[in-house]
Amino acid sequence: MEVRRVVELLDEKGEVSLESWKAVSVKNNRDGTVDLLYRNLHVGSESDPVFLWIYANVLEDEDVRVLERITFRKEDLVWLLRYVRGPKGPGKEGL
Repeated sequence: MEVRRVVELLDEKGEVSLESWKAVSVKNNRDGTVDLLYRNLHVGSESDPVFLWIYANVLEDEDVRVLERITFRKEDLVWLLRYVRGPKGPGKEGL
């Protein structure tokens, strides 16, 4: 299924309103799923935008099902990546 159709279906189903969210990136996965990244048009700023990530299953019968969704800000990514990369130095084990 074309990426544009996936975005349209999610809007039609009420999963993501294109009046509030702009699709900025889509990644097709080999297992029949897609990762979609949206940017909020009304909340956030240029320096600290608000994003919505959706992980969805693309079905053969022209349907899309949302499996996961996360709303986050740029500062959330900075915080998360600090812990994904792992601690640096002695005594910085995290939680």
